[in-house]
Amino acid sequence: MSEVILSNIQIWRQKSRDGTITLDEMREAIAAIRKERVGAGEVSAVSKERKAVAKAKAAPIDSQALLGELGL
Repeated sequence: MSEVILSNIQIWRQKSRDGTITLDEMREAIAAIRKERVGAGEVSAVSKERKAVAKAKAAPIDSQALLGELGL
């Protein structure tokens, strides 16, 4: 998360503890956090895709050779 969002979250948490947070501030907090989570999900999806491609390119496992090593 960006430093601005983290700073705002601290402010919103403190106001919530104090009981001084307004409904508009709550809405703003929820919208900001959701926006950050959407961005994190997109980054995660790209990461998962890269890992899947790398795994697909990996050498196939030779099960016969593995069983041969075990003497089966």
